[in-house]
Amino acid sequence: MAFQNRAEELAWLEDGWTSGRAELRILYGRRRIGKSALLDEFAAGKRSIIFQAVEGTVADQLRDLTEAILACQDDPVLRAAPLPNWAAALAYLARMASNGRLLVIFDEYQYVAEADPTLASQLQRWWSRHAMQLPIYLVLCGSHIRFFVQNVLTGPAYGRNTGALQLKPLGYRDAAQFFPGWSREDQVRAYGVVGGVPHYLLQLDPGRPLSWNVQQNVLRRGAVLYQEAELLVREELREPRVYFSILRAIGGGATRLNRIADQVQGAAGGANLSSYLATLQELGLVEYRSPVTGGSVRRGIWTVADPYLRFWFRFVLPNQAQLEHGGSAERVYRTAVGPALDHFVSKPTFEDICRAWVLDRVSQGEWPGVDRVGAWWGPIPDPRPGQPRRQTEGEIEVIAMAGNHVALAGEAKWTAGSVGFGVLEHLRRVIPHVPGVDAQTELVLFGRAFDPRLAAAADAERVRLVSVDDLYA
Repeated sequence: MAFQNRAEELAWLEDGWTSGRAELRILYGRRRIGKSALLDEFAAGKRSIIFQAVEGTVADQLRDLTEAILACQDDPVLRAAPLPNWAAALAYLARMASNGRLLVIFDEYQYVAEADPTLASQLQRWWSRHAMQLPIYLVLCGSHIRFFVQNVLTGPAYGRNTGALQLKPLGYRDAAQFFPGWSREDQVRAYGVVGGVPHYLLQLDPGRPLSWNVQQNVLRRGAVLYQEAELLVREELREPRVYFSILRAIGGGATRLNRIADQVQGAAGGANLSSYLATLQELGLVEYRSPVTGGSVRRGIWTVADPYLRFWFRFVLPNQAQLEHGGSAERVYRTAVGPALDHFVSKPTFEDICRAWVLDRVSQGEWPGVDRVGAWWGPIPDPRPGQPRRQTEGEIEVIAMAGNHVALAGEAKWTAGSVGFGVLEHLRRVIPHVPGVDAQTELVLFGRAFDPRLAAAADAERVRLVSVDDLYA
C-alpha cells in the first residue's frame, strides 16, 4: 500500500536536507518499524547513496557500498577496483560531496560497525577533519536499539551528530488506514492485536475478517507474526530465557515487581529482576507506569509496551505447545482468544487510544495548559458494616493534567453493553480522591456505545461522551 503518514519524521529529515550544511543524523528503532521505507521516501528525487548493510566481512560490505555508489553515479575506475578499505570509502564519499549536496544513508549501520570495530573512530575523525566542511548529509540508521544507545548515541558520534530520532510505531488512526473497510470496533481490536508497526499491519488481509486474520496470520505455524516476537527478543538479547519469562509474566497480568518475581521464580537464578526490567525498558519492550498525579512510585506498575507483544505473550506463547503439536489455530482462537479478546483489548489498548485522543485534542488547542496525560489509581474509602475505615483501589483511566490541576477525568469502558449511569456514578465517586480535581475538571466517558438515557442527559450532567467513531473523527 502507499506510504503511510510519518509527516513529522519526514519533516525532520527534510530540515536537515534544506539546511545546506553538513548533517549527521541518527535514526534508529526496532525491526519492522518502517525505517527503510521512511528513508526511501525521503531519498526519492535526491542525489543519494543508500547502503543497506548486512552481516558479513568488511570486504563484503565494501563491495556492497561500491555497488551503492555506482547506482548513484557510474565510475569505470571504481567498477574495475572496488573500495579496498573504509579510509578509501570515506575519502571517495567526500570527493562526491565536494561536487554538490549528497545524501548518504548507512542502513543497519550496526553490522558494519560490528564487523570493523575501528570504523566508529575512523568515521569520527573523517567527520571532524573533512566532512563537516562539505555539503554532505549522512544518516546512520539501525534496528539494534541497545547497540545504538550504547555505541552510537554515546559513542564517537556523540556531540557530532546534528540530530537523533527513535522511530516509533504508528498511532491508532494511522494503523486504521490499513483496514479502511473494517468497522471502527475491529480497527480498535486490530490495533490491540498487532499495534502500529507497519510490517505487522501489512500481514493482515483487509479483505478478510479480523477473526480469520488472527487465526491465519498470528496463530498459524509459519505465519510471520507467529514467531516475530521471539525473533525480536532474540535479536536484541543474547540470552533471552529470563527476559521471556518476565515478558510472559507481565503479559499474563503480573504488573507488580513481587508478582513478576513469584512467576519468574528460578528462571533468573536468584538474580535481581530490576536489571532485567531496566534492559527491557531501555529496549522499549516494557514500560513502568505511575499515577499521573499524587502517586507514590511504589504504586507504579509494569506493562508490556507494545500491543503485538502483549498479544503474543498473552495468547500465542501459552498455546504454542498445542499449536506446535497438531492443535489448530481455529480451535485456539475459538476457545482461548475469541472469548477473551474484548477483555484483552479493553486494558490497556482502548485506554491508551483514549489517552492518545486527548493528547491529539490538546495539540489542536483544546484544554490549554495540559502538559501530561495518563491514569490515576490509588486507595479510596469503601466502608462496610463494622469496617468504617475499609479502603479499596480506585482507578480513573484518563487524566489530563495542567500543572497540578486535573483538567479532564475520564472513564474508558470497552464493554459489550452500553455505558450507562453506573459508570458515571463510579467516576463521580472516585474523583474526589484524585489530587488536583476541582469544580472545573471536565468529566468524559469513552465507550463503544452509550445508554440513550445517559446520552440525553449528558449536557445537563456536564459530561462529555466520546464514542469509537469520535476517536477516529
